[in-house]
Amino acid sequence: MAGIRFLTNEANKVEGLAYAGFETFRGSPYTSCARETGQNSRDAMRGSDPVRVSFDLLQVDRADMPFADELQHAVRCCLKAPQNEKTKAHLERALAAISSPKIKVLRIADINTTGLVGPVDDPGSVFTALVKGDGITNKQDETSAGSFGIGKNAAFAVSELQTVIYSTCYEDEDKQKRFAAQGRLRLISHTDGERKCSAEGYWGDVDFGAIENADDVPGWLARDEIGTSIYAIGFDERGHWASRMTLSLVTNFFAAIERGQIQFAVDGKPINRSSLDSVLADKALEKLAEEHDQLAELERARRLLLCIRSEAATRHNITVPGLGDFTLHLLVSENLPREVHVLRNGIYITDNFAKFSQPMRLFPGTREFTAVLEPASSTAGRSPSALLKQLENPAHDAFEPDRIAEPLAQQRARDQIKHLIGKVRKIIRTLAKIDEVEYSRLDELSAMFADTGSTRDDGREDEEKDPDAYVYQKPRRGTRRQAAGVTGKGKGRKRGGSGQKQAGSRTGTTRKTQRPSGTSAAVPLEGIRSTLKNGDPRVRTLWFTPTATGEILLAVEASGLTDDVGLDLATSTLGAVSKGRVRTSVRAGERVQLDVTLTEPFAGPIELNAVRFTETTAEEVA
Repeated sequence: MAGIRFLTNEANKVEGLAYAGFETFRGSPYTSCARETGQNSRDAMRGSDPVRVSFDLLQVDRADMPFADELQHAVRCCLKAPQNEKTKAHLERALAAISSPKIKVLRIADINTTGLVGPVDDPGSVFTALVKGDGITNKQDETSAGSFGIGKNAAFAVSELQTVIYSTCYEDEDKQKRFAAQGRLRLISHTDGERKCSAEGYWGDVDFGAIENADDVPGWLARDEIGTSIYAIGFDERGHWASRMTLSLVTNFFAAIERGQIQFAVDGKPINRSSLDSVLADKALEKLAEEHDQLAELERARRLLLCIRSEAATRHNITVPGLGDFTLHLLVSENLPREVHVLRNGIYITDNFAKFSQPMRLFPGTREFTAVLEPASSTAGRSPSALLKQLENPAHDAFEPDRIAEPLAQQRARDQIKHLIGKVRKIIRTLAKIDEVEYSRLDELSAMFADTGSTRDDGREDEEKDPDAYVYQKPRRGTRRQAAGVTGKGKGRKRGGSGQKQAGSRTGTTRKTQRPSGTSAAVPLEGIRSTLKNGDPRVRTLWFTPTATGEILLAVEASGLTDDVGLDLATSTLGAVSKGRVRTSVRAGERVQLDVTLTEPFAGPIELNAVRFTETTAEEVA
């Protein structure tokens, strides 16, 4: 017969409410419950359709709660046991919750997942690992998001009764659909009559077994679709619970939602690819985030989603020898905080590898940018994802090499991560570098200071080195360095400057690049965007909106220098190319998109300049 049964406490062990597995999530119960249960559902994806997870508050009649009287009796027994004021207050709230005519229950249900695969009496099954396991996980995929078996406890943190019921449908080895339901609860050690009881108890069939017939549970617990439902009994409903869970979901799963891997519904409100933007932009959610000191997380999610989506962002495949491939998304733009963030399985993890002496905090001498780093979505990204899973801590907010116990494997992981971050830094410096401006500014002031030598501070061995620290030298006269990313040899084309030959500049003859006299010849361009096409540093896709109608000459220049350096164009998908510039017709306010090919590769930031095609400019390109 189904009922509640507590383990026997033969050793008279004193067990309180502060169970470590629950306390991990007690400080942010809604945030943790949403993230951890969503992550578990994401890991159990079945088929190609997106996982769908719903969070709903049920009001269950006490008469329909199959163990209400038994649980009420257990709480009364706990109140008779010695306890402190905090424990007593918690138990009194629990007694009020289970004694109420309507019992609040948070239901977290998913579909398009595998469910909790049995057999239910198999110690190695997924069902047993979740319902009865502590500190273990039976996720079969080595790249799954969770790896400690701790996250399941987050659902207990939102239950006044510290009681959770699992209800699932799954396919057995013969592809037959099977049902199972069982509850787990944890109060305090207590005495029930003559029986000494542990804090831990279970609801289910005889001998601590699961109920395997859906007809033996109330209708609100039954399910016939493959997947899992989790019920937090005596839900601790506080103000804005749904919004706080929504905030957790969009700030952690924004990439997985954007890619159609997972969808949510919280209190009936959908969070999917179509609604994601409106949810992130919601002013009420923003106000709530500010009130709970989570505004930084919300703003971060907005930035990283922009980075992943933006046509102006560049995508870079990074191969780590002996490991596999990562993908770096890099968006260089104003008002971004120079940051690199790490995702895994489309879920946000952290913004550093501090335990590898790679905090990724210092990026001096670069333009503002935001970057997203994640294992590649191809098969070459599985090993990197598995490594990050090994390194990830239980809070899912840091990577720690000491989690790999075997010394050689740990050292290999350290070397691979440092190699990865080195490549990330190199890409960022190449595409976002502006150190020429900084050198120029220092040169203008250098005559006022003595030649003091290097200012580089090697610091402690475990600190992140600043590879861009400046070296102050005697004043330089009459030379300028080449723009970042320029290759080749010969004379460079510059606006102004000394015209002296520079090492590392491009081949080719110089052309007149001065703008025609008179400000009326300039055509302001708005909404300028640029991206490498297919990662080729010779080919760019350009977007801009002209403010005037007529024929223009469009010039592409390397930005980041005091004197801009012109880049010669070989071809353009619009208009005609002459002497390295594009002549084309435009209309004011109409968006222009074109692909251009440079005569030499250049992967750095650029600027666009346009002038009206007049007699003066006609002579230049003749």
